[in-house]
Amino acid sequence: MTEAEKELEKAKKYLRIDGDAEDDLILHFIAAAKEYITNATGLKFPNNLAQAELAVMSFTTHWYENRQISGTTSNLDGVLTTMVNQLKYLVVDGEKDAE
Repeated sequence: MTEAEKELEKAKKYLRIDGDAEDDLILHFIAAAKEYITNATGLKFPNNLAQAELAVMSFTTHWYENRQISGTTSNLDGVLTTMVNQLKYLVVDGEKDAE
């Protein structure tokens, strides 16, 4: 099983999704979450940080469940911001290499 397949399986479990109709969309959200976190913090993927994995799953869930362009912000927005800020401070010398 590839790393992407493992991530997809874990994300679908987290999202409580059984089917495979939206696998490509979920994979896209996972990739976008990793890019977002990397751009915001300098953190590289793959890594062994449980907090980074939770942030990826949280962003993926947020984007999966909130697909509209406009809308109201949720409490999750603040939580995601806090998670990214904490990850930013874990980065040493501007870069956290894969572990």
